Formats: sequence, structure tokens, C-alpha cells
Amino acid sequence: MKIRAITIGQKIPYLTDNKVLESSLEQSLQKFAPLNNSLIDKFRQLDIEVQTKRMCSQPILSYNEQVFDQNLNNALVNIHDQLAIIENLITKYEIDYFSSCAVLADLQMTKYGIYESLFLNEVPAFIKRKEKFFSSLHVASNENGINLSALKSGAKIIKKLSDPDPFDNLRFCVSTNVKPDTPFFPAAYHILETPSFSIALEMADEVVGVFEDSKSFVEVQTALKAKFEEIYQKIVPICEIIGKEHNISFHGIDMSPAPYPKIKQSIGTAIENLDFEYFGAPGSLIAVAMIKNAIPIKEKTIGFSGFMPSVLEDYSISKSLSENHFNLDTLLLYATMCGTGLDCVPLPGDITVKELFYILLDLCTISLRLEKPLTARLMPIPGKSAGDDVNFDFEYFAPSKVMNIRRLTKETEKDLFSSKQKSFKFI
Repeated sequence: MKIRAITIGQKIPYLTDNKVLESSLEQSLQKFAPLNNSLIDKFRQLDIEVQTKRMCSQPILSYNEQVFDQNLNNALVNIHDQLAIIENLITKYEIDYFSSCAVLADLQMTKYGIYESLFLNEVPAFIKRKEKFFSSLHVASNENGINLSALKSGAKIIKKLSDPDPFDNLRFCVSTNVKPDTPFFPAAYHILETPSFSIALEMADEVVGVFEDSKSFVEVQTALKAKFEEIYQKIVPICEIIGKEHNISFHGIDMSPAPYPKIKQSIGTAIENLDFEYFGAPGSLIAVAMIKNAIPIKEKTIGFSGFMPSVLEDYSISKSLSENHFNLDTLLLYATMCGTGLDCVPLPGDITVKELFYILLDLCTISLRLEKPLTARLMPIPGKSAGDDVNFDFEYFAPSKVMNIRRLTKETEKDLFSSKQKSFKFI
């Protein structure tokens, strides 16, 4: 097990004077550095490695900022400049990555219009011009329904980010029902006036070990519950104590067992250790459910805290995709048990915005009907078709193949994508 991320949430005064933003953020980072060092030292004493230090902020388009007081073109130029300032500062203070949600579009059903659409058109440029910047678009929630206009923008962003470098989609997701201070990127955002921090884990290896050692399904359930409880009790008290010492609130821990692309650190391997023939095999939904069911429901359990089938980040899942053992429908079925949703999924390069829209709509529908946080981090691969090899030069990705998807062929003016309907809410 490792700490995937210490994620600190802090509001940033976007679109104020650059010097004001720089001074404000530097003061915050000076405070965060000792917190991070204390946490890293304490975890090191327990032989737990901290992989990354991260920071997230409120949405860039927050409606309580000065964005609407400025000409949009000027605002976009200023945001580019300020993201550069932020990236330079986090580098100075050894923060690895920074995330800012573009907009909580589910909150803006009535206000959402051309201004928002034009703003979101610039999100690919925000991401492509920076190395450490992540972003998301929150499009739906049970309280407010689905912002269909924003969902179309999300599909367009994914398509634009794929060309020329599909790797840029690693740093963007469409999210639904995701709460503030979820520590996993790109979905992380923060809305409180005061800072807080949360913890993301990489512990698929712990699940692999439990499933490998247990002799029955009953024993698996008992052992996994005990293991997750042990991890919770090891991490949370440390964070609470150090948070109090540095006067920064500890928000919680996301207990999702994130993978790493090695066979013994793969959630796909864990499922196969239960004698399912391969990841995606019939019947394996019970293994997904057992992982979710074993996660302790406690005050400091936050975020997704569920099954995490991050396709390219997981050795056995990537291998199973290469062997054509599962598809999007399999991942959507698993999403009903709660997890991240559709994560790091390689798709044909010629996938259309309309097809992306409907994939995202399926995910939103599951999220709202079952009241679960889900995200979609989709990766169209230019020039590649279903079955073609995918092999990124990236430590956290395993080799795989482009997923075969069901395609759309008919054009119509009456479907939901082509209509002028801006939102939908279940009644």
C-alpha cells in the first residue's frame, strides 16, 4: 500500500490582480509545506510511501468571482496567465499537481448559456499549455439533474484534447455527483473558505493479497473488511493529529483501492484470484460488490471509496481488454456497484462528439438513479481503430488495445443530442 496523494484544498482569488493572487497563494503554500513534510515523515516511519502532493481549488468559473465583470476574451487571457503563475508557485513549493474544476454546471441550469459554452471551449487550451494542471467538468447531481448543454461541452473537450496527443485526456474528466475534496484527480475541487486536506490510497495490492490467501467467498468478505478497517485505523488518526498541529482540517480518506500497472498491484488480478477466468468474466460482478461492501462506512470515509477499474492503469484489466474480454457495457455494469466509473478507457480515434455524449449520458444516468459519484476519463486515440495496440510511454499505464464500441450511424434532429433541451431531471 502507498499514499497515492495528499490533496490540499484551497480557494484561489482568480481574476484578481496577478500580484494579489501570487501573494495570497504563496502565503498558503508556505503553510502547506510543513503539513506535507509532517505527514510524509510520519508515513515514512510506518514504511508507507507518499507518491504525490497535490492541491485543488474552487471552480475557475465560480459565479462569485469577477469573471462576469470582464470581457470574456480578456478573462480567458488572464486565466491563462494566472494558471502559469499557479504552476510556477506549486513547483517552487514541491506540489506535484494542481486541479481546478472548470465549472459546477449542475448548479447553473438557468444561468448556463453562451458565456459558459465559450469559456469551456478554452479548457483544452488550459490543459495543453500546462504540464501540472488538471481539470474537470461537473455536469450532474441528484439535487439538480443533468446539464445537457454542459454534457455536450464535455464531449467536445474530450474530442479536442485527443488531438494531437491523446495523453492530454489523462488530465480531464466529466464528473457527476462528486463531492468537494474528493482527493483523486482530475475530479478534485474545493469550495470552503478555509483549507483542508484529504488522502487518496494506492492499495490494490492489499486486495490482491486478501483474495489470494482466502479459501472461500465467506472468508474473503471477512478478511477484506478487516484489512480495510486496519488501513482506515492506521491512516486516519495520523492525519487528524497532524492536521490539528498545523491548523488545517482533515477532510477524510478515499478508500478506493487504486491500482498500479503491475500484476500484483492490479484490481483485475484480485478478481482473477477468486477463480474468475478473466477480468470481465460472467459472475465477476460479485467480486466488485464485495470490494465495495468491505469499505468501512465512517465519518472520514469520503470520495468514491469503491471499486476502481482504471483500465490503462491496471495491468490485468489492460491485458483483459487486449484479449477482448470486456467492453464499455461491462464497465458500466461495474459502475452500478460504485467506483470511479469509466477511467482511462482507450477509444477509437474517429469516435464522434455525439457518441461521446451518449456514453457520458449513460454514466450520468447510473450516477443519478443510484446516487453514486462517478467520472468519465475517456481517451480517443487518433489514427487508431478498435483492436489497435495502445502503448503510452508512461509509468502508470500498461499496454493494451483500443476498445471496440457500438457505433452510431443515423443522423436525426429529434434525438437528445440534437435537441435544444438544456437539462433533464428525474421526477
